[in-house]
Amino acid sequence: MSEGGRSQGWFAKLAAGVIIGGVEVVLAVAFAALVFTGATPARLGDGIGLYLVAAALTLGFLAWRAGTRGVVGSVQDAATAVLSILALSTATKAINIMRICQTASVGRCETPDVFLTVVAATLVVTLSCGAIFLVLGTFRLGNLVRFIPYPVVGGFLAGTGWLLFKGGIYIASGVELNFGTLRGLRVSSDLLVSPVTLKRWLPALAFGVILYLAVRLVNRPLIIPIVLGIGLGTFAIGMLATGSSIDAAKHGRWLLGPFESVRLWQPWALRAITGADWSAVLSQWAGIATAVFVATIAILFNISGTEVVLHRDLDTNEELRDAGALNVISGALGGIPGYHALSLTALAERMSVDARVAGLIAAAVPLAGVIFGASLIELIPRMIVGGVLVFLGLAFLVEWVWDKRKVLPPLEYGVVLVILAVIIGRGYLPGVVVGLVLAVVLFAVNYGRIELVREVTFGETYHSNVDRPPAERALLRTMGERVQILLVNGFVFFGSANGLLERIRKRAETDPPRFLVIDLRRVTGVDSSAVVALVKVMHLAEASGFELVFTGASEPVRRQLARGGMVASEVVRFEPDLDRGLQRCEEGLLRDEEVVVQVPEADGDALAGMPSGLRTHLERMELADGTVLIHQGESPDDVYLLESGRLRVETVTERGTRIRLRTLRPGVVVGEVAIYSGDPRTADVVAEGPSVVLRLSKASIERIEAVDPELASALHRWLATTLAGRLGDSLKAFDALLD
Repeated sequence: MSEGGRSQGWFAKLAAGVIIGGVEVVLAVAFAALVFTGATPARLGDGIGLYLVAAALTLGFLAWRAGTRGVVGSVQDAATAVLSILALSTATKAINIMRICQTASVGRCETPDVFLTVVAATLVVTLSCGAIFLVLGTFRLGNLVRFIPYPVVGGFLAGTGWLLFKGGIYIASGVELNFGTLRGLRVSSDLLVSPVTLKRWLPALAFGVILYLAVRLVNRPLIIPIVLGIGLGTFAIGMLATGSSIDAAKHGRWLLGPFESVRLWQPWALRAITGADWSAVLSQWAGIATAVFVATIAILFNISGTEVVLHRDLDTNEELRDAGALNVISGALGGIPGYHALSLTALAERMSVDARVAGLIAAAVPLAGVIFGASLIELIPRMIVGGVLVFLGLAFLVEWVWDKRKVLPPLEYGVVLVILAVIIGRGYLPGVVVGLVLAVVLFAVNYGRIELVREVTFGETYHSNVDRPPAERALLRTMGERVQILLVNGFVFFGSANGLLERIRKRAETDPPRFLVIDLRRVTGVDSSAVVALVKVMHLAEASGFELVFTGASEPVRRQLARGGMVASEVVRFEPDLDRGLQRCEEGLLRDEEVVVQVPEADGDALAGMPSGLRTHLERMELADGTVLIHQGESPDDVYLLESGRLRVETVTERGTRIRLRTLRPGVVVGEVAIYSGDPRTADVVAEGPSVVLRLSKASIERIEAVDPELASALHRWLATTLAGRLGDSLKAFDALLD
């Protein structure tokens, strides 16, 4: 054993590679049968050759690029299930064009090759997958697809399981399950229970169920190849017991063969460029987009699952880039989409072999099948191929219809069932349309349940940071019901705007406030429905006689509101933040009560509490409007006492937004906290209008402590009392700011 527990024995690596390659051959053959049996059954052998080359390329390329990370690749089922429908539709249109051409009475026209048209459709799907994977990985957008609601993804994957399941039944019996109409259901039922078809699809169904149960119950890395070997052995014993020859089995459609061509691979993709009916291919753009969409969802699920299997984190964008390059190359050769394989990765992991070496050995197995021709591949029983597709389909169906019933909430589980029912009844494309609609509805319902609006009480905690006299503050605390404050979060859209409007209307009808404050600081955006709702609030304010104050609205939100007619007026006001909005409300309430704000002047009440004898140590400074007295981040060298005027304390957030923390009136000390702590200044202090401050330097404090201990003690008691008196309000203000 090597470091990390990896086996270095070449026998183990060879065994793992052969087993992985054998499983990949069966998958490639099954997928080719799924795509080509319905569209061009006579050319199934050529289709198998294309997909075997794609399988070899997928195994080899991902072993080279991602094998060191433990990843094993495989051609994939999710996109192939949708591709089978796309191939049938494309082939049908090409055949119709051919018939029209053949029945034309005059002239001569070129009839398209149906097989090459299906190859062209495969080429477009795989190249598109590669391009999308590369774009997502290059621009690091791997998480975008994960915004699709989980139950919608589940519905798509459950529908994919149904396509695989019914494809397996069709390959085994030649009868397609059709639930689109009652007549189709009746015809399918009659054909399926006929003695001829019953003995064909029942063994395939039984084999698929047994394979699924074995994988689910035993959960061992070798269980798939073991069950496949048992299935092949059982079929061989059945032929010997009934005395059937290989030729009889071929002509009786028990085996995949006989094929028209002995060579399994030719450059069909190159020939499709000139020989395909490209109008028929491009007319299926919706199906192509659906196949790419499903493949993109599936690869992200597989990458996440691979991380669990390997017990390590993978760079999603790197994995997408590798898978994108693979699909561009494979698509150019006519191959189907391929990427990370959970089961094969788990097999290599549990056998403790190097995934790169095992993958390269495995790539040689489907390549050998192509080299040695069709004589070996055409001996594979249809019941095995159909059973593998039934197994893959059951894996999707059971997981999302049965296993998730107790995991998902009832509404989300219902979404899975609705999408699956539409896919079964009407087809995959209608199911995708319904799924996308349900994604929007599900988002609206779930997002609408989130409490995006929170109402808080004005007066105690939610007030402005203006340092008002105690009498004014006490009066404002009694007016809490006259200001309604609503804090709005997130994106306001049609699902939440109506709830906001109804909350405001209910209050306006019972006890209209004097001011309605709507804080939009945490609103990321508004849609047109939200703008209409807020315009209705404006009309409600005009009718009820209250003032509407918007605070903290970003520029994009302001522009959106302005487009809807919401601009500043006598009824509507916009303030830069909640603090200034509440200041406007407080000043309006005080004016309503005819409270005269008394501003103490110099040497009056402003400095009444200052220790006597301190004035001789103070330096008087006159400040013009806008002068920055203290700069955020500078060293604390001085303490200031505001003698007259006003000071504004403000700070700058990480986003560059300037926030007012407090407005100070005369008699207030500024800068004492930093003097005691020694830390740099935490905020700017700016003069609001002409102001006068008294400066007490750090050197003066040290001199007072040295020559007049009694004055120093009085000074520190005064500063401590002032600080303690403001601490309660400051903590509440910061709590409100951080909320």
